[in-house]
Amino acid sequence: MRFLSLLAALALTGTAHADDFSDSETSYSGASILEGDWDVSFETATDIAGSEDRFPYAFFEGNTLYVGNSDQYDNTIDAIVEFFWFQSSIDRGTDFYVAVIKTRVTPGHNCFYAPWGWADGAQCKLWADEWSDWGEHPVLSVEALTDIEREQGAFRWDWSVPFESYGIDAYGQVTFQNAYGIGSDSEGAVMAHGQYPINEDGEVEAEGNVQIKGYHSSEYSVQTQYEVTLYEWDVFVDGRADLMAWDMYLNLGARETQSAYHEYFLSVQVEEGMPFMIDELNFMGNFDTGWYDPFHHELGVTLTDLVISQPFFIPAEEEEEEPVVTDSDTGDSQEHEDTGDGDTSTPFEFADDAASADPQSAKGCMTVNRGSLYVMFMAALMVGFRRKD
Repeated sequence: MRFLSLLAALALTGTAHADDFSDSETSYSGASILEGDWDVSFETATDIAGSEDRFPYAFFEGNTLYVGNSDQYDNTIDAIVEFFWFQSSIDRGTDFYVAVIKTRVTPGHNCFYAPWGWADGAQCKLWADEWSDWGEHPVLSVEALTDIEREQGAFRWDWSVPFESYGIDAYGQVTFQNAYGIGSDSEGAVMAHGQYPINEDGEVEAEGNVQIKGYHSSEYSVQTQYEVTLYEWDVFVDGRADLMAWDMYLNLGARETQSAYHEYFLSVQVEEGMPFMIDELNFMGNFDTGWYDPFHHELGVTLTDLVISQPFFIPAEEEEEEPVVTDSDTGDSQEHEDTGDGDTSTPFEFADDAASADPQSAKGCMTVNRGSLYVMFMAALMVGFRRKD
């Protein structure tokens, strides 16, 4: 019933779907990507547990932030983050930013399993809650924290995607489309998924919207498309003004030896012209390393004091109005030229059909008033009389 209500909501809004989605890449219109190490900067990148045998990294390559960590088992967690500022938005006296977070965890090939003895170099696994005797742990987590007591901005949890918890109970690849848009008269977010095979006998079409909110404007938007390959998984969302957290759980072990991938849109609202600070941006993954270390293994990286600020922006200059031409003989403007018979009239235009249909496009049209036409007509008569003589 909930799924049907979401489809009904899409039918009512009409503009929720983006017109086009790029092929597994991020596209944007009406927004500016922020410059790394200038519009966006961070203080430190450290291992989330403070371990010394980890290899965390974070750096900007152009305007793209690369973040990740690895351990002695070759387990890795990696993320790519890009930040956007919207040039047009509903006038709330604030700036709107969105961070597009693409993150992945990958099990390594150097773990220990000992059902019949020690075995070095075995395949590591993602943590699957199928083995819940040792507790439930998210296979992938992204967490952003800020301090709202500074009174300089907050997370817009209602525009961050996903903004509600959801799950997928099917085997195979799921194609997702995420979009976030905010225009001069609309704002909204949509998260849709495509078809996927459910078993070996055939395919089941399961197209629709996982989540939808507001009116998505394709004129001012950031949108992505990506695929996820997992078996029975859930995403739990915790969204507040000072916290956005996504926890992704793998329920069965069918895909525990493969990578897990997801994307998140982190929306930020801050006083216009003021910087916004994310105190911590955390990326975490949980692995099963066998009968060693002991069973549950967490790997992650923390970015501290990540500051987002408005880019240098020159607003479009308004077109200057053309000055009114003044008749040097009479000293009066053409708009109110006295013809000598007491008739003061406004000018009219000679223009083609397209220009007359759109007054704004009728630039360069010849403007002539009745007085000028009278003078031109009399001059033409005088020339004709002289030629006859």
